[in-house]
Amino acid sequence: MEHKFGLTSAAFSPDGRWLAQGVSGFDSTVKIWDAASGVLLHTLTGHTGGIYGVTFSPDGRLLASASEDKTVKVWDVSSGTLVKTLAQHPSAVNFVSFSPDQRFLLSGSGGGLRIWELESGDLQATLISLRGGDGWICITPDGLFDGSPRAWSQILWRFSTKIFDVAPAEVFFNEFYSPNLLADIFAGKHPRAEQDISRRDRRQPRIAFAAEGQLLSKSERTIKLKIEATEAAPDRDHESGSHVRDVRLFRNGSLVRVWHGDLALNDGKATLEATIPIIAGENHLTAYAFNSDNIKSGDATLTITGADNLRRMGTAYILAVGVNNYANAQYNLKYAVADAKAFGEEFRRQQLKLGRFANVEFVPLFDKDATKVNILLALKRLAGLDDAQLPAGASPALQKLHSAQPEDAVIVYFAGHGTAQQNQFFLVPQDLGYQGSRTQLDRAALDIILSHSISDRELEHAFEQVDAGQLLFIIDACNSGQALEAEEKRRGPMNSKGLAQLAYEKGMYILAAAQSYQTALETPQHGHGYLTYALIEEGLKTANADTDPRDGQVTVREWLDYATQRVPQIQEEDARRPKQSVPTTHEQTAQQKPQRTTRPQRGRQSASRTQQQEADKARQFERDKPQAPATVTSEDKFLQQPRVFYRREVEPLPLIVARPLGQ
Repeated sequence: MEHKFGLTSAAFSPDGRWLAQGVSGFDSTVKIWDAASGVLLHTLTGHTGGIYGVTFSPDGRLLASASEDKTVKVWDVSSGTLVKTLAQHPSAVNFVSFSPDQRFLLSGSGGGLRIWELESGDLQATLISLRGGDGWICITPDGLFDGSPRAWSQILWRFSTKIFDVAPAEVFFNEFYSPNLLADIFAGKHPRAEQDISRRDRRQPRIAFAAEGQLLSKSERTIKLKIEATEAAPDRDHESGSHVRDVRLFRNGSLVRVWHGDLALNDGKATLEATIPIIAGENHLTAYAFNSDNIKSGDATLTITGADNLRRMGTAYILAVGVNNYANAQYNLKYAVADAKAFGEEFRRQQLKLGRFANVEFVPLFDKDATKVNILLALKRLAGLDDAQLPAGASPALQKLHSAQPEDAVIVYFAGHGTAQQNQFFLVPQDLGYQGSRTQLDRAALDIILSHSISDRELEHAFEQVDAGQLLFIIDACNSGQALEAEEKRRGPMNSKGLAQLAYEKGMYILAAAQSYQTALETPQHGHGYLTYALIEEGLKTANADTDPRDGQVTVREWLDYATQRVPQIQEEDARRPKQSVPTTHEQTAQQKPQRTTRPQRGRQSASRTQQQEADKARQFERDKPQAPATVTSEDKFLQQPRVFYRREVEPLPLIVARPLGQ
């Protein structure tokens, strides 16, 4: 195994039979040897530069070589023939590796790590890490991307040979941001962009904080900000300006104000004003907007230092809503109030024990108090929109709620009926508005219930105005996963709508008891719904939820993740017990036999209706009800699977929900 030229790389086959060696210099070949005898089997030629890396496939049948000539070549080991050449690196390739399942090939150079589909030879994505490991981004050839926020604003796309025809990746969130992109690629989903990225109107509006662009120090609790918005001017491709719309203002990464829709511009400009609270220490303010084509502007930034006299311990507000006794008794539940009461009391007890808040206010809204008016009024008071004397008929408990501040936490819990209709989720309050038979529910009756319910859009509007440092919303109701669905499946700082999108922008946590097509189960054996039992009896009262890391305390992420994993396990355990333990559903009345339903039941219609009308109604209801995805198995449909949503970025001061077992 002697060489006239430099040996730069070597690798054994998985079974140890073959040895591959890469050679540099004028030779630039790959040699395959019999490892036992030292006999040269093949000399592989074709590279025009030194060989910097060689590797065998897991089954030992293929060999890949990385070269100074900016290519990767894949060879058949038995015959020594070239299978394919991969040639889209901008510089020398230093590294090459097969995925364990041998479906992908990874190659690295100064231009990042490239991921290739081995069978087709197509480039799937490029993975780039910022210097110092301070951020990363994954980009597909047609423009889809995922990564860390720091990388979004630094990675540029070039759209032509013109050096100035570039834009940061983040401006294309609306069409091209694709969370979990890397996982989808390795799952073989072949994600593709729906639009040509180069055809977007890439003119960015300009956003700036007026006059004050330096570090400021303030001792007042609130500050008045002025934001100047300027549209991009017409150019040879556009007769009009870019427009400015949907301006967003953030404090320390959390959304505090939105100006929805197009701004009224005067000579292409507008000035916005906002008065917001600040905290002691640094307040990093960020504002951005969008053009008429939903292309994001650059960020305007301003740092204001709050004086020490602003330092305060916050208040934890716990709003717990539970409905057993509905205005229509046919919709009564058994354990919703017990769930809400147990949640509120135990969460309050844990927070008092932790001592992280100056006050912990538990505000219960049970049965007759759990009306639509009361629930929305509670959120308005937390948003500081209605802090006056309570109106007649309002629950006296609401008097404890005040405008939430940046140091405060707001925890909202709901247990009761829920339903998904036409891509929307609805919380069904106590005053559901319908007094007829549950088994005679027709479209008109259902519309009455929906009009008295609280939609996810109303919840989105209400939560948008709550300026708390930490927000948590838990929904223990059927179909509640629909609250995390949207026409836009990708969530990030883009100009789209939905409760999950708002949660991303506010750093809010949401836990739904079930998927959009599933029921939420409650069981006599536990005296709770499955979700609340996992959260309270196991998650807070034991150390089970203290998982990553096991440090004697439970963070909100650990807690919600634990419940998400635990609920289907509890259901499986109960299914193996005697039949008297069969769970009921949150969509079930206190009847003897359990019914499995995903929404208020539809029964027979009035005898005066024709059979054709009955059939039309049945088809309409079948279209409206949430459906399980085609890939979901019958076992998956049966097992209640909660859904959780939170940002991937970990907050510097996470919400601690418990220190179990007296720790």
